[in-house]
Amino acid sequence: MVGFEGTCEDSLLFGNAGDVVSPQAFLEATGGPWSRGCKDAGIGKTSVVANENSLTDDPHAPPLPRRLRADAPAKVNLTLEILGRRDDGFHELRSLVMGVGLFDSVTCSLAPPGSYSIACSDPDLETDENLAVRAAKGFAATFPNLGERSGLAIELIKRIPLGGGLGGGSSDAATVLRLYDELLGGVCSPETLAETGSQIGSDVAVFFGLPCAVMTGRGETVEPIDLCWRGSTLLIFPGQPIATGEVYAAWARSDSRKPDAGREESILRAVNAGEIMEALTNDLEPGVFRVWPALFELVESLKISGYGDIRVSGSGSTLFGLFDDPEEAGQAATTIADRFSNVTTSVVTAPVGMTPFVSEDE
Repeated sequence: MVGFEGTCEDSLLFGNAGDVVSPQAFLEATGGPWSRGCKDAGIGKTSVVANENSLTDDPHAPPLPRRLRADAPAKVNLTLEILGRRDDGFHELRSLVMGVGLFDSVTCSLAPPGSYSIACSDPDLETDENLAVRAAKGFAATFPNLGERSGLAIELIKRIPLGGGLGGGSSDAATVLRLYDELLGGVCSPETLAETGSQIGSDVAVFFGLPCAVMTGRGETVEPIDLCWRGSTLLIFPGQPIATGEVYAAWARSDSRKPDAGREESILRAVNAGEIMEALTNDLEPGVFRVWPALFELVESLKISGYGDIRVSGSGSTLFGLFDDPEEAGQAATTIADRFSNVTTSVVTAPVGMTPFVSEDE
C-alpha cells in the first residue's frame, strides 16, 4: 500500500493530502519561529514570556480563540547513540532528530476547569493514559494559575503509525501543550513548554526544537541545529508496531558504537541524501531486530532489491530512506509497496517543524 492515511488535510498550507510539498514551499507557508526550529523564540533561556493582554480584563484586548488546531509532525532519528544506563533507570542518549512531513491533526477547545477529554480517530487511544491528555493535565499542574481558568477538550486524528519509532504520541503531547497555552493567551515560552513536556515523555521536548535538533540526556535536553539538506523522506511501515520498552530491554552494551562527533557534523554539512545516509547510525537497531527478527529479514530483502541504505527510525518499527529527488522516492515507494506484502509506504518532505495554529472558532 502506498501512502499512510493522509499526510496533512490543510490544503491551504500544504497542498492536497498525499502531495509531495517542497521544503521551501513548506517553510514559506509555515513562517515563524516554529518552522525555524524555535531559533527566534529563545530556546535555551528559562523564562515565561507574558502576553500582557491575555490575562487581563482589558475590554480592548482582542478576544482569545476558543478552538484551535495544529498539525503534529513525525520525526526520524538520523543518529541515535546509547551511551549507557542511568541510575534512574533511563538510558543516556544522544540523537540527531529531524522532523518529517507526516502529521497527526490535533484540535483543542477550552472546557470547564478540571475537565480533560479526548476524542480520537482510533477509539483505543481515548484514555487518560494518552500522552495528549497527560500533557494537558501536566500543563495545568505546572501552571495552576492557568489550569484553574479552563480544562481542555482534545480531538485527535491519527496518521502517524503507533509503535513506529516516529514519535507520534510525543508530538501530539507537544502540540497539546502549545495549543493549551495559546488558548489561554500564549503566556509560556517554547523552552518552558519543552521543559514541561520533558516531564511527560522523554522525547516530547525535542519537537520544540525541530526542524532539526540534537537531544541528549534521556531526551530532555534539546539544542536546535541547522541541517543543510532539504529533500524527501521515504517511510516504510512494516505493518506491526514495536514496544519501545522491549527494544531498550533488548539493547546490549556491545550494540553501541564509539561516539563519533564527526559523523554528526558530516550529516549537518551534507548537501545530498547519499552523504547523509552513509553517516546514519542507530545503536538500537540490533535490539529492534532481536525483538522482531522478521524486520531484519525485510531489511535484508530491501538490500537485495537495491535499497541498501534503508534504516530503522528510533526504536522502530518504521524504516526510512532519504532522497534528493521526490520522483525517485515515489518510484521506490511504489516498488516496495508492490513487492512486499503488509508494507505501507509514504513519501514526505523533510525537514519540517511545528506548524502554525489554525483557528476553528465558528
